[in-house]
Amino acid sequence: MTSVVLVVGLLESDSGKTTASIPLVSALDLVPFKPRSGHNVWLHYDHTRKCVELGIPVSRDVTRLLDAAGEDLPPTLVNPFHRVWTTPDVAKAVESEMSLRYVSSRPDAYVLFDRLGDTVRLYGSDADLRYLPEEATQMLENCDRIEKHAEEPSPKEIYRVIDRAWRKIRREGPVLVESLNNLAAPWPGVLKEQGVVVAVGPGTALLYDLRDYARAVETMASGREPVTLSVLEVLEPIEVVRLPPLSREERTDPRKLEESYEALVEAVEDAL
Repeated sequence: MTSVVLVVGLLESDSGKTTASIPLVSALDLVPFKPRSGHNVWLHYDHTRKCVELGIPVSRDVTRLLDAAGEDLPPTLVNPFHRVWTTPDVAKAVESEMSLRYVSSRPDAYVLFDRLGDTVRLYGSDADLRYLPEEATQMLENCDRIEKHAEEPSPKEIYRVIDRAWRKIRREGPVLVESLNNLAAPWPGVLKEQGVVVAVGPGTALLYDLRDYARAVETMASGREPVTLSVLEVLEPIEVVRLPPLSREERTDPRKLEESYEALVEAVEDAL
């Protein structure tokens, strides 16, 4: 089996992509790949602490998927792009007499750094970095190179980094690709593959042929990345699988996830 399983979310957040991906990875012996991810150092402080331990900013989903897969692959290969941002510095806004309403409406303006492979692009000044948990910059200790930049990378730059990682990951065997939020595709390269798409939402997984799905995505090219629901409006699923509600304990135990999501595992295996 050399196919690709692309897992996408129906909702902007909390679709259940990783919960569905873990039993697929472990039961079907798939190599996990999370091309793009990110986290807020304050809102996901527990994960910030995990990144401090690793010395690398990386997706929290990837650490779980690698554990489930039993793969000894570098997290930066499995997760080639990771963004770290913070909430606005209200104290700084008050000192500069800036409108607090303006500050609260621009969380996107507080990207701290991006990791592209083993290289980190660091944005802002030392003053900006003061508004962080004290140990947050220790996330960068094991990164190969840190560069100061004024601008964020273009999509093409990000895709090039992902493509380089993908060529290496693809040699490892069949791959599960987990998308970002509700993006229909985490990067264009995955749409050139064969396999199955698993669109996950609360209580449901919809299965599609990856080639049919790719054609639908490509017809929607308009300069913006299409979201999953807009693509699925023009497709019929090859199968619909009901997913049972799970407790926190069940969601964090790969063995129990395999048991609970047995119907999904069998449906994906048959589709491949």
